[in-house]
Amino acid sequence: MHVAPDAPAPMVDRLVALARGLHARGLDVALSDTLDAARALMHLDLGDPAPTRRSELRACLRATLVKGPDPRGDFDDLFDRLFPAALRAAPDGDPERAPLRAEDDIVDALIDGDLGELAAALVETHAGFDTGEVRSEKHYIHRVLRAADLARLMMLALRDREGTDAASLRARVDELKRRIGAEVAAQVDPSDIDAGVSELDQIEFLRASRMQLEQMRVAVRPLARRVATRLARRRQHARRGAVDIRRTMRRALATGGVPLDLAQRRRRPHRPELFVLCDISGSVAEFSMFTLTLMSALSAELPRTRSFVFVDAVDEVTGLLEATAHQIEPWQLLRNTNVIGDTGHSDYGSAFEQFLDAVGAQLSRRATVLITGDARSNYRPARADLLGEIARRSRSVFWLNPEPRPEWDHQDAAVADYLPHCSAMFEVRTLAQLEAAIDRIL
Repeated sequence: MHVAPDAPAPMVDRLVALARGLHARGLDVALSDTLDAARALMHLDLGDPAPTRRSELRACLRATLVKGPDPRGDFDDLFDRLFPAALRAAPDGDPERAPLRAEDDIVDALIDGDLGELAAALVETHAGFDTGEVRSEKHYIHRVLRAADLARLMMLALRDREGTDAASLRARVDELKRRIGAEVAAQVDPSDIDAGVSELDQIEFLRASRMQLEQMRVAVRPLARRVATRLARRRQHARRGAVDIRRTMRRALATGGVPLDLAQRRRRPHRPELFVLCDISGSVAEFSMFTLTLMSALSAELPRTRSFVFVDAVDEVTGLLEATAHQIEPWQLLRNTNVIGDTGHSDYGSAFEQFLDAVGAQLSRRATVLITGDARSNYRPARADLLGEIARRSRSVFWLNPEPRPEWDHQDAAVADYLPHCSAMFEVRTLAQLEAAIDRIL
């Protein structure tokens, strides 16, 4: 075994953590399987940093620990977390940097490191090219951006690194996203790349460039006016109820008893109290901003709207959005709110609990709750019972999910747990889908 004497301890710890994690997610992993994996590791050169060695390690552990189907890809997800890839060597021949194990390393690289090197390491660690699956380019890019959680890294850089300039950091993040896209494109077969779209309302939120995001934000206001016009017309028609016989006959006295002018009962249209709860972690942060902006732009039709954002803690941003005229970036929301709790990673169970504590007593049969996010809680308890309680106290609960529907139940997504408590869950990846969903909800 070609391993230094101090290497086995952390490797064994990570192997045990991998086995326990797989068992916790329902895979049949026995103690004997873990022992088989440990014995198999003795035949690998674990001290070799070459990427091929990591692929061999993945294949070795998969063969010994996964004896049945793994439809959600739990093994690959846990493996990437516990055995991250190392950064590639710099072009000038400097020794390779340490593996991407701590957020501090990535934040330092984001501020003043080699963005090409960082992008290559993030893609190698999180894209999952070595899983054997053939997926589209945008799938791999989304997987990397979701795992990297760039909005959170920006918040950490601005909070913990004195003298960091927000504008220059924003530019570096945009450049990093571009390099991640280029790194993925260089490794994906062109036949697997989805055809691009040029129409603004068909561009996916999670795939949009910085310029496209700005254009889409401008387009949200006209979109809101269209929805508001339809709402006003719908409520105007809703005022016309069934025929009021008594009033109709009273009017008929003027025409000799002939009911020429029908009177209808007046109905009071439903004007919902709207509570918006948005996940602003990772790549879904940009999507949530569109929902918040659209809801605020409908204020004339929806005067009783309260907006909340969360990561693993919940904070109300109704006043903040009004004060900034909704011209606020996701990373600014992270910085100016108390949404970062113990870990800073999305936790829907904790968010539902805190949301209930904050507004549970104010929910009523007039309340509509609108949730946006990908329903991924990093394998923390889903607490679907809390969403059920929110639904019980409200008129309806709707969910906007920016991920493709086929990926709703992959890995750590808890859509299957939450769906029974929702009036509807919509796949919302573009402005066109967002408009259609809001129109159906309201």
